[in-house]
Amino acid sequence: MSTTLYTYKVIVKLLETWANNHPQLKRFSYNTIQEADLGKSDEYAWMHVAPSSISYDNGSRSIAIDVMIADLVKDKDGKPFSELSVINNCHLIFEDLLAELENGTLFGDNTILQMPISVTPFFNSFTNNLAGVEGTITIEVDFTFNQCDAL
Repeated sequence: MSTTLYTYKVIVKLLETWANNHPQLKRFSYNTIQEADLGKSDEYAWMHVAPSSISYDNGSRSIAIDVMIADLVKDKDGKPFSELSVINNCHLIFEDLLAELENGTLFGDNTILQMPISVTPFFNSFTNNLAGVEGTITIEVDFTFNQCDAL
């Protein structure tokens, strides 16, 4: 697929495909985090993506997407260790995503993962006592200004 066809929607759908095929992820969602229905499912680990920005330069489009990987903290007696384990596992899943974007075949050879990428751990979030990591990925693809691309 030509990278000029890598629209925002296509990138989100590819992220969903990747998440659905990852052995540790049980759920994928898309929207602002305020719109995420945390009560919808008790399936974790969970990948949530949210719109961030789209920018243009000569010959390229950069699509920035906020990514959150979260899991349920289950062990109330050993909470600090459990949070540490959850954050570690979520961080490793995030690294799997970065490896796919940088080296895999799902996104093609002509996509560029912009660096650096910062990932921030979070603790005891939301009503479900979730922990995990969040960061913004920016994927750069070829772009030609063309009025005929709107679908």
